[in-house]
Amino acid sequence: MPGRIEGHERMTRSGHKEGARHPNAVRTAFLLLIGFVSTTDYAQSDKLPSESATPPNLRVLSFNILQGGGNAANVGFANDRFGGSRYDEIAGVIRQTKADVVGVQEDDKSGRLLAELGDEWNRVGAIYSKLPLQLVQDAKWLTVARVATANGSVVVVNCHWRPSDYGPFLVQDYIRENGVPTDAATFAQNILKASDRTGGDRGYQRTLDAVRPWIAAGETVVVTGDFNEPSHLDWTDAAADRGMDRWVKNPTTTPLRFPIPWKGSRLMAKLGLHDTYRIAFPDETKQPGNTWTPPYADGTPGRRPYADQVLDRIDMIYVHGSRLKVRSAAVIGESRQTSEILFDGRWPSDHRAVLAVFDLK
Repeated sequence: MPGRIEGHERMTRSGHKEGARHPNAVRTAFLLLIGFVSTTDYAQSDKLPSESATPPNLRVLSFNILQGGGNAANVGFANDRFGGSRYDEIAGVIRQTKADVVGVQEDDKSGRLLAELGDEWNRVGAIYSKLPLQLVQDAKWLTVARVATANGSVVVVNCHWRPSDYGPFLVQDYIRENGVPTDAATFAQNILKASDRTGGDRGYQRTLDAVRPWIAAGETVVVTGDFNEPSHLDWTDAAADRGMDRWVKNPTTTPLRFPIPWKGSRLMAKLGLHDTYRIAFPDETKQPGNTWTPPYADGTPGRRPYADQVLDRIDMIYVHGSRLKVRSAAVIGESRQTSEILFDGRWPSDHRAVLAVFDLK
């Protein structure tokens, strides 16, 4: 394949070599940048999903809080921009969604977020809950816990996949150098090969190996995570025909929208896991649900120019088991143009969060 796909450096979503921290978003420039941000203006309600219905049985949130919620001045999230700390805003997101269980990515496990949430919360690994938790497995990039509910237990798996090589950036590289691919199928396969992350402690296989025994045992399973890869349910033929150009400000004449069957989400689906956001919003062209990334100012430390960012949905909640029925799902973020739920404070992370509301039999 021509361009930088065959011989490219290993790149994170920041465009840095692997080992460098990926880009993060700052909200201060939102009003300046919104003119060239490709978004969907979502219909909104002042109520949370299913708030007017009977109380749900389980509300699960997935949230990458960026560098443990600490002073991330190196990527534009200095504590002094948040009144001294981001922990109150991060806890505010969790409270606003009325989550019962939260899978946190980039958690430092220091206890600071737990203290901010208050006495009704507990934590094992990087899973936080208002319900009783039993730790099953805790490693740097993966936590498995059993959550006790009034209707029986649920196994929750929280993961954080490797950010490099980020496939959409490889697509950008190709477009810059070559324009429209002459063979779309071969192009997609080359991108998949270059961005594959099957192995390693942050690869697909580790999560699949953690989930598979629970599914085989007939357990009800929820998987939260920052997957650092798009979904095959989003990069479809329909999205390629009429979806958004994912490049914030595309300097070429070739829109960044191709049908690519991303491997990680396909493997999750093959295992029997279902994407809750796409259950709630099956039309990927009308509700892209992008969680990466809110706008930030040019010159923000540690970041590529925002115009060169890719907008995508890389934070998901998966579910397996007939006991759980998806009542609703939502992205929560800094703007009504990007999110079903608008956070009522300064947005504290480079990722938006995603909520799934379940009925539990």
